[in-house]
Amino acid sequence: MKRLVCALAFSVAALAGAADGPAGGIADQPCENIAGENTNTCPSGQIGTPYSLRFVEEEGSGCGPGEQTFHLDSGVLPPALTLAEDGTLSGMPTQVGTFQFYVEMREPQDDPANCAGKRTQKQFTLKICEHLGIVSSPAPSPRAEARIPFRMALSWCGGVGRVTWTVSTGDLPAGLTLRQGGSLTGAPRPAGTYRFTATATDSQRRTASYALAISVAPSLRLRTQRVPAARVGRVYRAPLKASGGVAPRIWTVQHGRLPRGVRLDSSLGMLVGTPTRPGRHRVTVEARDRLDVKTKTAFTIVVLPTSVRK
Repeated sequence: MKRLVCALAFSVAALAGAADGPAGGIADQPCENIAGENTNTCPSGQIGTPYSLRFVEEEGSGCGPGEQTFHLDSGVLPPALTLAEDGTLSGMPTQVGTFQFYVEMREPQDDPANCAGKRTQKQFTLKICEHLGIVSSPAPSPRAEARIPFRMALSWCGGVGRVTWTVSTGDLPAGLTLRQGGSLTGAPRPAGTYRFTATATDSQRRTASYALAISVAPSLRLRTQRVPAARVGRVYRAPLKASGGVAPRIWTVQHGRLPRGVRLDSSLGMLVGTPTRPGRHRVTVEARDRLDVKTKTAFTIVVLPTSVRK
């Protein structure tokens, strides 16, 4: 009986020593731990293209390579990807999206001399793209207007770690800035078409480039300050003049009333109709372009009585 108790005490002591031994975690490669983030970021995948990476233990874990097993702890893997016990995450992605999940690394519990038998978890983010490369929002060739706030977002689906952005060729419109987050912001000036290339560089010194052309329209202006006189009973047509802005324009009467029988064509910017009563009518008309830029002008419409034949 004494021998049995002694042997049991020895086994417990050995396990206790193993629990205090070296225990590592999952390495930050190939999925980097970006400073300031709470999750490691894996290289992006693409729909319809085989994807594969392997999680490994960090150096100095004490168990040695290949001794640990890897398991999905929680979260959702991209559809059609599976995690093998050797740490290989592979498959053919079928769905676009950003997926977050926890991987658990398990050390052997029957090797107390080398492993502590512990389990450690780490969170990962994996983005699946339609196409690898830089994408923009809105779509390419956006329209802008002089001195009007502009914003366009660029993102690199496929970059790893911290991404820096530069204009590698051409020039941005004056007033616009390419920020490190990939956004183009500012109020461009002057009008014109500007062609340039934005280049993204990730933490592994890989690069991706994207050619852009931004058309900056002149500022929207209304040129009409007076309109011709109308006459009761006669068809009246008076186009309103505007320049600049991004088509199409929408026209509305903001203040005052048009002569009875006359209306404003909202798409053509034209006064049309047949007035029925003489008088003077002071109106304010507004034009709004595609970028929701608005401008107004005021004028007086004079309606003359029916002419008397001699």
